[in-house]
Amino acid sequence: MIKAATLSDAAACSAILHAWIMETPWFPNHAPESATEKTMQDRIDAGTVLVANGASGTEGFVAFKNGYLDCLYLMPGARGKGLGKRLLDRAKCASPEGLMLWVLAQNEAAQRFYAREGFVETARGDGSDNEENLPDVCMEWKPMEAPNV
Repeated sequence: MIKAATLSDAAACSAILHAWIMETPWFPNHAPESATEKTMQDRIDAGTVLVANGASGTEGFVAFKNGYLDCLYLMPGARGKGLGKRLLDRAKCASPEGLMLWVLAQNEAAQRFYAREGFVETARGDGSDNEENLPDVCMEWKPMEAPNV
């Protein structure tokens, strides 16, 4: 079930992001500010955060606001089952003007996922504008028509 996140979901969202960080050997910082429970509470307060709940609890989330997709993360066991696409489709439906995002250049799996879902690369950065100081890629999606969810 996908639902709007509440402040009580912040800890689970933070844990999902931390799980991804811990399994990603090239990620430079195991405790970034962007992954704290407080930052997740701020995201929930300031924008749209949707969580996906399954039998094992919160399995993933997407955070977006004003056409900017801030993050989309899933627990390892929830990947490859269409959940990321369902969360992204909900963000697309709520963003009729389109979505843009920045993904770290080393995160090739995420780039493939977003390209498969209609995003195209529009720019590259050297990392000087992100918390990790890693090169990144800007991708954008412009709707032809809203997806059915």
